[in-house]
Amino acid sequence: MKKVLSLLAALSLGLALAAGSDTFVYQSFGDVDTLDPAQAYDTASGQIVENVYETLFGYKGESVTEYEPRLAESYEMSADGLSYTFKLRQGVSFHSGNAFSCKDVEYSIQRALAINPADSGIGYTFGPTLTGYEVNANDALGEEATDDQYTEYWNLIDNSVVCVDEATVQFNLVSANPAFFAQMLFMGASIVDSQWAIANGMWDGSAATWRDWIGVDLREYHLQSNMSGTGPYSLVAWEPGIRVVAAANEAYWGGAPAIKNAIVQLVDDEAARIQALKAGDADEIVLGSRSSLPQVEGQPGVKVYDAFKDTSLGWASSAVNAVQMSQAINMEDNVNVGSGKLDGLGIPADFFSDVHVRKCFNYAFDRDAYINDVLLGAGSTITMALPKSYLGYDPNVPEYVLDLEKAEEECKQAWGGELWEKGMYLTITYNTGNTSRQTVAEILADNLEFINPKFTIETRGVQWSTFLDERGNKKLPVSIIGWVPDFADPDNFIHIFYASTGYYAGQNGYVNAAIDELDAQARVNPDAAARADLYSQIGKLAYEDAPYVLLPQGVPLLVMSDKVQGVYNNPNLSAGYLWKDITKN
Repeated sequence: MKKVLSLLAALSLGLALAAGSDTFVYQSFGDVDTLDPAQAYDTASGQIVENVYETLFGYKGESVTEYEPRLAESYEMSADGLSYTFKLRQGVSFHSGNAFSCKDVEYSIQRALAINPADSGIGYTFGPTLTGYEVNANDALGEEATDDQYTEYWNLIDNSVVCVDEATVQFNLVSANPAFFAQMLFMGASIVDSQWAIANGMWDGSAATWRDWIGVDLREYHLQSNMSGTGPYSLVAWEPGIRVVAAANEAYWGGAPAIKNAIVQLVDDEAARIQALKAGDADEIVLGSRSSLPQVEGQPGVKVYDAFKDTSLGWASSAVNAVQMSQAINMEDNVNVGSGKLDGLGIPADFFSDVHVRKCFNYAFDRDAYINDVLLGAGSTITMALPKSYLGYDPNVPEYVLDLEKAEEECKQAWGGELWEKGMYLTITYNTGNTSRQTVAEILADNLEFINPKFTIETRGVQWSTFLDERGNKKLPVSIIGWVPDFADPDNFIHIFYASTGYYAGQNGYVNAAIDELDAQARVNPDAAARADLYSQIGKLAYEDAPYVLLPQGVPLLVMSDKVQGVYNNPNLSAGYLWKDITKN
């Protein structure tokens, strides 16, 4: 009833108006987390950031290996690979009316490096290359750091991006990295309006004040809900939990877009999304799972792009989804862990540090049921947290399969037998509206409770923004979440999932020293064959350590109005395509 009432309230506000020929309406169940490109690290936020802001270069259509100029027109790399010099586009203006120049590039990248929020992708993506540090200065230097050490850190930031003149910017790398150019296409490298940002209370760009901004949560500042980019769309409004509205930038340097209004609506109820598409009130909807396809296929006015049935599309999944098990749970005011003790009524903070618990969960998940019932056969298992098409994927790494006897054996060994004897209580959390992930949670919970009646596993759905907040604060003992690439390189998966400083491994408190060493070698080795071997070794170690329950990969699909033309699927874009590239009949 609550979901229906929420939709009716949205309708009464005029949020589901019929989509005209110049208006594109997108409905999903994932709310935006932030509009600040230096903080954003989820696809719901990314869809807005990528259409309002721009990077120096961008992807050419659906290709992940071909690029086209955006705010830069050309670039050169030095012979030693330690500097990249970009010639910037002239005559470009921000949505505020301020002129774009090199100072905006310098400010944007230095701002990202200086602040480097803990739950963003800044440090991981280009921090090591430009400063040598993956984390911000406070975390890197520690509580006993001296002023001189902070000065040295600042000098690295200050030297990383230098304006040669108003139309030329040079990036100075601390170490050669052949993936650097691709990394700069990541939305965290978007160029913000420096004059506008500073006037609205953001960091002033100086050495004198940068330490006041280290590691701050940018969700508390102006760019959280306000935007001034150079992109083909400008922000009109963001109503959290309801919608985002953007309007075409008629003065866009690349030409005014055909779609004049873009509306992203949050509609939790899948039936309501499907009805909106059929009625012409939505142009694209996100399905909770492939099992809902029969409700839209063949319907008048609906076009389904399904790479499983239409292999000519050539779309392959580059997403990796997993059940994540935290080994360092934040217990403060945490309803997800019961008593907080291994007493049958909860679990302790380090519950998943026992490998037998992790293996028990792996053996308790039915991957075949997921493929057949959720993906309707359009999927396959993966051996490691890496898309099959990527360098280093090893199909010969062993896989876990459903085996409740082995699950029981592992659980009986966990915590010296205490787990089996006393039982446990915990929650498995997923984002509301994602019926695929809900099904994963239910399959796992049912099988774990089946092997021992002392196990109580609750499944819990929460809004996307709440999910991200609780994950970021390490409140979720078990959560289901995926990863889509920031750039097309295996490092964007292996480091994220398996290295102790990687985004997911870091959130989960997962540490494997042998994997860390192999990962460090792979990140700097230019030889493709050598890198592939290193990643294969990591995959085998990860199988033995079982830090995740890896979910089978599905096949990409888009559910659209048949009036929409020009869609494509680039796995490095949050929505697969940009609004400026589509039209409506």
